[in-house]
Amino acid sequence: MTSISIGSFALPISPLILLFSLIVGLIVIAILGRKQSISVGDSLVSIVIYSLIVGRLVFVMRFFESYDSVWQILDIRDRGFDAFSSFIAGLIFLIIQLQRKPQQRKILICGAATTVLLFTITQAIVNAGNKQSSLPNLSFSTPQGSSVNLHHVASQNVTIVNLWASWCGPCRREMPVFSQAEERFPEVEFIMLNQREPAATVNQFLAQMHLTFNYVLLDTQGDVATMMGAHGLPMTLFYDKHGNMVSSHFGEVSPASLQAAIEELIEN
Repeated sequence: MTSISIGSFALPISPLILLFSLIVGLIVIAILGRKQSISVGDSLVSIVIYSLIVGRLVFVMRFFESYDSVWQILDIRDRGFDAFSSFIAGLIFLIIQLQRKPQQRKILICGAATTVLLFTITQAIVNAGNKQSSLPNLSFSTPQGSSVNLHHVASQNVTIVNLWASWCGPCRREMPVFSQAEERFPEVEFIMLNQREPAATVNQFLAQMHLTFNYVLLDTQGDVATMMGAHGLPMTLFYDKHGNMVSSHFGEVSPASLQAAIEELIEN
């Protein structure tokens, strides 16, 4: 599972897990603080915000060449954060808070530990479920009418499968990003898997956008989206050389977040 559907909206699951974990941590703090008439909820929230800011800044510095504008840097919808830096920053800020407010130590430690452990465990369970998925052994038609098997395309290569549609605004915005990445990383196979659109529509869209890819395939029934539990588009699936899914990204990818995911795949 990579997203949760709420009515007509589909939301990425990782931010929701973080929000849920923080809420539970605040509840633990409220319960423990009530006995001592101490309120430290704002300290926990500050720690989380501070750690996210540092994680974002470190990520931006690592992939600064992939950002074209200040807006892209500020647009955190790509979920580009350096997890290790966020953890270290949060730990440092927690220590500072404990030194400044010794009377809050036990309560704040309990709240912070609850938040971190709940997020880590829940995220690990979700990731473990995703990693059990392998590249489907399915064949799809190209807009020109020939048949292509996903396993044949992958063939012991790092593979990225993007689920998209021409009517999807975020899909349209990220398509040039994938085109540039395909040129930059020739050792990676990119499969642009269109969802439930006829060949004529796909050809017209690619011509209008002046885009070409090695593999554009038509999933006319939305089989892969159904298998992956994708409740919206775009969805990007990252597979290692053995055809095992390493990670997934629901929503629009930025050049930086795509580069980070590709480099991690190649290194491993």
